Formats: sequence, structure tokens, C-alpha cells
Amino acid sequence: MSVREPLKFRKTVIAGAVALALTGTGVAFAWAAGDSASPSPSPSQSQAAPGQETRKAKPDRAQRPQHLHSEIVVQNADGTFATELRQRGTVDAVSATSVTVKSEDGYSQTYTVNANTKVTQVPPAGNGTPATPGSGKRLKPVAGTIGDIAAGDIVRISGVKKEDQATAERIVEGAGDGRGFGLGRGHGKGHRK
Repeated sequence: MSVREPLKFRKTVIAGAVALALTGTGVAFAWAAGDSASPSPSPSQSQAAPGQETRKAKPDRAQRPQHLHSEIVVQNADGTFATELRQRGTVDAVSATSVTVKSEDGYSQTYTVNANTKVTQVPPAGNGTPATPGSGKRLKPVAGTIGDIAAGDIVRISGVKKEDQATAERIVEGAGDGRGFGLGRGHGKGHRK
């Protein structure tokens, strides 16, 4: 064996290691050979069979964050801007021309009510309890008027804000803890399981 043969072997091994590292395969080998004391994954952490997705369990409804209120600025198709309001809360005061809603965090907003404001009521189930998404009961909302809204009702409200004046576009009374806003925007979200 000549002196050059071990050098060729070393160069070949080093070149192979560099090639493995550059392609990421070396990282996989090093990881696999690395920590042999790590615990094996539990059945819930193991990979799914080919063609099946693993899904994380959704938290219980009570543990999910609940939307209380928001203010967003949108650009209309004509290039103008509008400030949209959304709120979920309890009616503090109501009249033929306005409604004041207070959210659980203390935020309060007074909305002007006009002829264009749509009021919708989600009726209670036949046994007197409100229909909830988990109950399997789907009750059709019915059109209402501002006279159907009373202090203490839980409502979801959407509107627009111009300068300091908030105007209600839609008020939904009943099923206050249901999914989504129930504002009839046609996005198809919140009414499915």
C-alpha cells in the first residue's frame, strides 16, 4: 500500500461528508445517530398513514377566544375608504333611533338606528332554550324591528363609522354565544360543524 492511497481514501470520505451535508442528507443521518436516548413518539404524535392528514383537536368552545368588538378600515371598489364596526355584547339602552351595546370587557358603543338598519332575531328552541350550534337545532332567524330589542338582550351588531358617528347596519338578537356574527354576509362561515 502506497502513502497516497490513504490520502485518496480520506479525501473521498471528506468529499462524501461535504456532499451529504450540502444536500441535507447528512443532517438527517446525524440527527438519526444523535440522541438515541430520546423517547419514542406517542401514538398521537406518530405520523399518519399515507393519504391521511393528522389534525389537532380543536379546543372546547369555552376555551376559544371570543370576538367582542373591532374596528377595521376597508377600501371600497370605487377607491373610497370606510370604517366598519363589529361588536358583541349586552344592550345597555335602546330607543327608536339608537342602541347602546356594552361588551364584556367594558367597551361601550352607541349606534344610530335608521330605516336601513336590519334587525334579525334568532328564536329560542321549542323547549324554551336558545338554539346553540352544539344542540343540532337549526332555527330560522326571523326579521324584527328595533322595538323587539330590549335592555339586557345579547346582540351582535355591525355598522359603519363616519367621523365620530356610528350607524348600525345589522343587529342580530338571540343565540348570543353562537358561532360567527350571524350577519348574513354570505361567507358561509360559522354555520357548519
